[in-house]
Parts: sequence; structure tokens; C-alpha cells
Amino acid sequence: MSFIRFIVQALAVGILTVYYSIIVIVKMLGKSDTSMYFKYSRAWSRRLLSVCGVTVKVSGAELLPKGESRVYVVNHASLFDIPVRLASLDDNIRIMYKKELEKIPIFGWNIKLSPFIAVQRESVSNAMESINTAIEAISHGESVIIFAEGTRSKDGNLQAFKRGAFYLAARSNKPIVPIILKGTHSILPKETLKFNEGEVQLVIKEPLRIASELSRAQEKELMQTVWNTMNEELESGK
Repeated sequence: MSFIRFIVQALAVGILTVYYSIIVIVKMLGKSDTSMYFKYSRAWSRRLLSVCGVTVKVSGAELLPKGESRVYVVNHASLFDIPVRLASLDDNIRIMYKKELEKIPIFGWNIKLSPFIAVQRESVSNAMESINTAIEAISHGESVIIFAEGTRSKDGNLQAFKRGAFYLAARSNKPIVPIILKGTHSILPKETLKFNEGEVQLVIKEPLRIASELSRAQEKELMQTVWNTMNEELESGK
């Protein structure tokens, strides 16, 4: 029965993803209204989580001033991290994603039309162009969210950070907001055919306001401070 339930849920996830992708593609063609994209992204995320029996408990939302753009630094442990964030944060968030995702039929076309920011990590010039796009987005009041580890954790433990988010925060003179996702790694563990229902946590920490110019030593110190904060929160739930 659990396998049949997984198949039904997986089909529902696929249908929801195709359905919302097609809606966005049709409505976004020839238009630049990013608020529409965020609206449908949140709707997709909430329905997807509902189908999989996942609820989200948010803590620390009162720490975020209204009307302020920021750089979110988030851990990455699951394919469900993105819908959890989109469904739970009351903010227009520009996500930085791997450009190769655009090759996925329908879903990839959807992302390509999105206000999200494509990154080719193997290309230094493209990476810098992506940073400049993110700076421009923040200057227009939109926040940017970055997986600080650069890739998904295989075991749910926090990996070493890349410097992109911290460089972006310094260049844009915006605060860094650490966000810790707890429990997303358990929703669909690797090499399993089961969605584990239950509650996951999205924990928002105090925004860190930093100088517009950071030396490499200061940047490394900041990265370590944020890593320690996030790792301590992750370890507290074990």
C-alpha cells in the first residue's frame, strides 16, 4: 500500500508541476510582470506540499522588516527545499539556479521565463553576470536566496560554504539572513520510494548587516559565523 501511495503522490506532484508550468508559460509570454510568477510559484509549492503531507512551521519571521530586500543564505538538503521556502516566506524571492535545469521539458521552459537567475558555475564571466543581475534585482526591492553550500547535501549535514552569497551581500550593501531548513532531508530520502509526511521547520535568524567593503579575512570570518549559527540550529534538532 505504501508503494501505491507513493506512485499516486508522485503522479500528483508531476501533474501539478506540469499544470502550473503551462499556466505560467502561457501567462508570462511577452510580459514582464514578475508578481504573477511569484503568485503561481507559491500556489504550486503549497499544493505540492499538501499532496505529500508536509506542513511547515516558520519561526523568526518577526525578525524581517517589511519592505526591505535582503540576501537569504539557506542550507540545501532536499528537492523539497525550494517549495518549502516559496510556500512559507512572504517575500518576492529571486532564486539562483543551475542553467542546465532549463533543458528539462516544460519545467525548464517555465524556469527560463521566470525572474529567477540562471548560473553557469563553470563559467567565471557568467557567474559574475549572474551576481550583477542579482544586485540589480535587490536594488529594485526583490530579495535573493542562495544555497550557501553550492550543492545539495547527501546526508543532511551542513557542508562548507561558497563565497557567492557573502560577496553579493557586500556588493549590494544588503543584510544577510540565515535560514535553516530542518527535516526536509527526510521527506524523500535518497534511494527510497516513500514520501515521509510530517512537519518541517523553517527557522529565520537575525539579519546580519555588513560593511559594503569586506577584506577576504573579514569575508571568511563572516562565512564562518553564519555557518556556525546554521550548524548549531541544525544540530539542536537531532
